[in-house]
Amino acid sequence: MDKEKITLIINDREILELLSNYASEKRETIALKALRIGLIALKDIESIGNVDYVEKEFQKFKNDLDKEFVTLKESFSKTLEETDEIIREKLKSNFDPESGIMSQVLEKYLGDGGSLSDLFDEQNNESAVSKIKTIFSEYFDEDASTVVRLLDPNNDKSPLSSFKKEIMDRLFAIEKEIVAKETAHLAVKEEARKGTRKGFEYEDMVFPEIEKIARILGDTCIPTGKDVGQTLNSKLGDFVVTLNPSHTGGATLKIAFEAKDKEMYLSSLLDELELAKKNRGAGIAVGIISGNAVLKDVNNDIGVFRDYPNNITVCVLDRETLDPVALEVAYKLARTKLMLGLKAREMKSESIDLVSINTLIDEINNKLNEFTSIKSTLTKATGAIDSAKTQIDNMKSELMSKLEELAEKSKPILKKS
Repeated sequence: MDKEKITLIINDREILELLSNYASEKRETIALKALRIGLIALKDIESIGNVDYVEKEFQKFKNDLDKEFVTLKESFSKTLEETDEIIREKLKSNFDPESGIMSQVLEKYLGDGGSLSDLFDEQNNESAVSKIKTIFSEYFDEDASTVVRLLDPNNDKSPLSSFKKEIMDRLFAIEKEIVAKETAHLAVKEEARKGTRKGFEYEDMVFPEIEKIARILGDTCIPTGKDVGQTLNSKLGDFVVTLNPSHTGGATLKIAFEAKDKEMYLSSLLDELELAKKNRGAGIAVGIISGNAVLKDVNNDIGVFRDYPNNITVCVLDRETLDPVALEVAYKLARTKLMLGLKAREMKSESIDLVSINTLIDEINNKLNEFTSIKSTLTKATGAIDSAKTQIDNMKSELMSKLEELAEKSKPILKKS
């Protein structure tokens, strides 16, 4: 839409005087700005006037509303008073103790000589109350009552008697079933102990015990019984321990462990341990048996620990008690032998005191057998338990002291840079 040009003529003397203060070329621009500002101000003034009007109308509405609420309140109060009076009259006419309808009805039916008074007279044998009392007495009073007899499980005519018999029969049947299952379970367990399946379960029991010792020394223990080793198709060597390299100067030293839970001959076990040592590239092999009965040709003669030539050791880790003392001795002795061998190779110009070392090994073996003997006595004995326990603790302390002395002789060799 085209804008129309408007010509504005100013006759106001005051305005003309104000414009004369500006240069002639700026007067038109100044006049337009002044006109715009004035129009905007007028518009705001009109809006304010509208707001004032709305506020006045709202205030008027509020006043009218307040008057209406006052009128309603007065009307409601009047109605409430009238209703309250009506309710009071109705309650009085119905429930007044002297003139109310309800008192008259109660007196008529339940008062002296009333129509229903006989129903509630306890002295009257024909009244309802008396009959109800007799019935309750028959069913609930004392031990001879009907209900007591019905709830007595020892009464043959009671419903609970048959229920009790049914429950007891079921419990006896469950007991027999549990005994039968337990007997079968024990039979299977005994059979499994004699078979090869139990051998694998024994391996699962042995591994955590070796791992505990290895973790303390910083060694690494890996289960290898399912893996073929360096010998073709051979899986001998159930676990392999690699000594902490910070103790060996970086050299790789390994111990092979073989767990046995089935009967075999000692010679067969020693042969397997020799093969396990080669199969796993280990310097020493340790055989762990679940009890002396495993070696049927030597039985108790082997004790709980025995060291053999060619770096082979056999120890007992009883599957019932899992006492790790003999295993710990075998582990640490094997570890010490490897460290001594490394030390002998490093110390080319010096000799190792083999006599004192062998003496220590013999003492460890003797102390361990003493320890096991005393502990066995403690298990079976019924008296002198405290004394035997003290002996065991002393023997164990001496045993650990000997092990520490043995380990002291095989401190790690630090290579010169």
